[in-house]
Amino acid sequence: MKKQNIIGLISLFAISCDGYAIDKYVTDNVDIYLRRGPGSQYAYSNSAKAGEKVVELEKSADGKYTRIQLNNGNAAWIETSKLNEQPSYKERFPALEAKLAEYQDKIDNAEANQQKLVSDYVQKLQSAEKSIEILQNRNQALEQQVKEQGAQIESMLNQVDDKRRDLIVTWFTYGGLVAGGGLILGLILPRIIPSRRKKDRWM
Repeated sequence: MKKQNIIGLISLFAISCDGYAIDKYVTDNVDIYLRRGPGSQYAYSNSAKAGEKVVELEKSADGKYTRIQLNNGNAAWIETSKLNEQPSYKERFPALEAKLAEYQDKIDNAEANQQKLVSDYVQKLQSAEKSIEILQNRNQALEQQVKEQGAQIESMLNQVDDKRRDLIVTWFTYGGLVAGGGLILGLILPRIIPSRRKKDRWM
C-alpha cells in the first residue's frame, strides 16, 4: 500500500477518534502550500486550493498554525491566518448567483404585474371615458328633448291663452247681443202691446 494512502487512513482514524473538528475555508487569495508540521521549519507536503473547504483538526501551541484535513483525506499544517470562518467566495458564488436569479425573477414578475396593472388601469380608464361620453350624449339628448317639450308647452299655453281671449270676446259679444236684443224688445213691446189693448177696449 502506498505511503500517502496509509497516511490518509491514519488521519481519518485520528479524526474519527478526535471530537475536535471544525469546518474552515482556505483564503481566496492564492493556492496555499501546506507543511508537515506547525512551523516554517517543516517541509511542504501538499497544497490547498484557494477557497477550498477544509476541516480544522487542531492548533499549535502558539496558535499560528492549524492542522487541517483536505477533501482527499490528507492532513497537513497551514498558517492560521490563511483560514476563514466564513465560506469563501468560491463556495458562496453559486448561492449568490441563485439569489440573484431569484431576485431577478421577482423583479421580472413585479414588472409584469406592474405592466398588467397599468394595462388594466388604462382599459378601465378608456371604458370610463366611453361611459362618460355616452352619458354626456344622453344628457345632451335629454336637454334637447326638454327644450323641445318646453317650447311645445309654451306654444300650447299661448294657444290656450288665445282661445281663452277668443272665448271671452265671444261671451261678451253674445252678452252684448242679448242685452241689445232685450233693450230693443223692451222698447218695442210696450208700444205694440198697449195699442192692442186700446183696440180691444173700443170693441
